Amino acid sequence: MTSTDKSEGPLGLWDAAERELREYQFVSDLTAQPKWDIPKKMALNVAIAGRFSQETGAQHPTTVDGYLKDARSVIDAGATGIHLDYGFIHDEQGNRLDLTVPSTELFGSVVSPLREEYGRGFVSNVNVLSGKTFDDCMAPAREGICEVAPCAAGHPIDFAVPAVHALQDAGVKPEIVIHSPGEIELAKRRFIDTGILQKPYYFIILYGLPFDSGRTLISGTWVPNAQDMATQLFLMVNQLKSLDEDAQITVCAAGRSTFYMTTLATMMGLHIRVGTEDTYWRSPLSDDMVESNTEMVVRARTIAELLGREVATADEYRSLIGL
Repeated sequence: MTSTDKSEGPLGLWDAAERELREYQFVSDLTAQPKWDIPKKMALNVAIAGRFSQETGAQHPTTVDGYLKDARSVIDAGATGIHLDYGFIHDEQGNRLDLTVPSTELFGSVVSPLREEYGRGFVSNVNVLSGKTFDDCMAPAREGICEVAPCAAGHPIDFAVPAVHALQDAGVKPEIVIHSPGEIELAKRRFIDTGILQKPYYFIILYGLPFDSGRTLISGTWVPNAQDMATQLFLMVNQLKSLDEDAQITVCAAGRSTFYMTTLATMMGLHIRVGTEDTYWRSPLSDDMVESNTEMVVRARTIAELLGREVATADEYRSLIGL
């Protein structure tokens, strides 16, 4: 008979204490602990540019053919989408093609063959920051080459605000880039308080990279160890969620932290971006470099599976970010 049986009635304090000691057990039934509210699906995007290849000798993609080869490989390995950066595409002689070739032609030379092969099986994300004029920058979005395009909250307001307008008018999802906590306040003031940015809000956190100048178009964060890495990420995610609890957030594996960032972000229920555009390190413990973007996809997918999450399909990702 338990203390809740009506036939017995409530026990006195000392009788209740005696029974508790007699029936003592250290752990309650495990079902008393509720499941955590973490989304099952996780978008896994890849920034395939070999941003650092020329300065290190790392064999990561810098040409159109290299982009295509890596893009096919990561899509086949299960990536949700690919990110292309115009400024890091070179010809076979190492000359920057963005200086001579229109962005639509250059991006199209990668995206168009992939669309023919994979259809809607991947999400196309391109960097619209390069171009001699504003219209040059927006051309890939207006011509349907991309579905998502980044725009940093810390970019000059005379570019950033019109860019968000133009991307949304073209049916392209603005991916608001956050490099530091200060840019969250800028995003709030410039895009949210003004009513410019359409829900669901979509942010991408790119932090932990070193900078060569104290004053740049963006401001970085210093990530010298795991505690600082985690502290910075928790702070920025909490601030972004305070703007809108339903905001979608991607975290880039960047700099030395690489898969430490990826693991923590996966645990936190966020989306992931890996790729040699932002890092070539395997871990912060050594100078070992990743062999390819495909290796990074396989590692990130394995981390997700070990932590009970699944890589989203392209259409599932589109639905989450409001495309």
